[in-house]
Amino acid sequence: MNERFEKYKTILDTLPENEVRPEVLFRQAGDGFLQVEYGYEQRLYVPDSFRVLAINDMIRAKNIKGLIETVPGLRTNMFHFDPEVLSVEKLIDAIKECEEELTSIDDMVIPSRIIYLPIAFEDSETKKAVEKYEQLIRPNAPNIINGYNIEYIAMCNGVSTTEVKKLLMETEWFNSGCGFWPGGGFFWPLDPRCALVVPKYNPPRTWTPEGAVGIGGPCVFTYTTPTGGGYQLFGRTIPTFQFAMKHPQFRDNPCLYRNADRIKFYEATEKEVVEVYDHVHNKTDYQYEIEEGEIIVKDYVEWLNSEEIQQQAAAFKKKQAEGLAKAPKL
Repeated sequence: MNERFEKYKTILDTLPENEVRPEVLFRQAGDGFLQVEYGYEQRLYVPDSFRVLAINDMIRAKNIKGLIETVPGLRTNMFHFDPEVLSVEKLIDAIKECEEELTSIDDMVIPSRIIYLPIAFEDSETKKAVEKYEQLIRPNAPNIINGYNIEYIAMCNGVSTTEVKKLLMETEWFNSGCGFWPGGGFFWPLDPRCALVVPKYNPPRTWTPEGAVGIGGPCVFTYTTPTGGGYQLFGRTIPTFQFAMKHPQFRDNPCLYRNADRIKFYEATEKEVVEVYDHVHNKTDYQYEIEEGEIIVKDYVEWLNSEEIQQQAAAFKKKQAEGLAKAPKL
């Protein structure tokens, strides 16, 4: 590296790859932030998240003075710390210590709730956000077909809109961690045969309604409040965040999601979904359908890497690549 730029290098340290994990990169992300990345490869492999969450729990259990919060992702974790109290070197040493202790994820059993969420596909409120974007930001945007994004999602994946809906509802969506926006979670398909992939808006929207559900890359996000956004929208679900904390579900925490939760979508009418908003935010008597559960990592990894699943996932990826090649670029 040129000596002029040596002081600006962002990778502060590494841990070498071994038989149970990829290379670990410790990257400076500001005066009070450290980003830990697992490998250089951008890949969708949910077991990466199991390790990230395990290390995250081990670090938080240490109660390190000066560590403010963590934001785990699929293959990264962002550590927010007070540099006047905790040096980045000491934080890295603590993470390394945990990495050396965690020799394998095979024996892990992950507590993982299943949250059943109704979804109204192509609802009128989400459609307003798409129309507003086309009117005010990008007229004739190629990802808007018949006033919506779902046909573009289908086109990019080489499937029909009916198949898009089916794939979204057939798999469970695993939360690699909460963040990005208050109450938000990053959800990834546990079944690789349902791993839809689509480019994000270019440029992003300025408005998205509460409850809108979208996909960017292979990640699904439920919008917790009205906000901007760049994910391709396909429908709307019920509230997953309540700042007022009036409803019993949100009495202890305004956020519905926890790390390692799973979402299971099921189709509902727009009228049914809209009615829930009144019963969450006003009457506060809606009963969320949440099932306690667990993921037995060894069983899941064996299923995921089985020849049958890998062949079917590869066939879907081939169809997907063909669709993406034909879809208009954003």
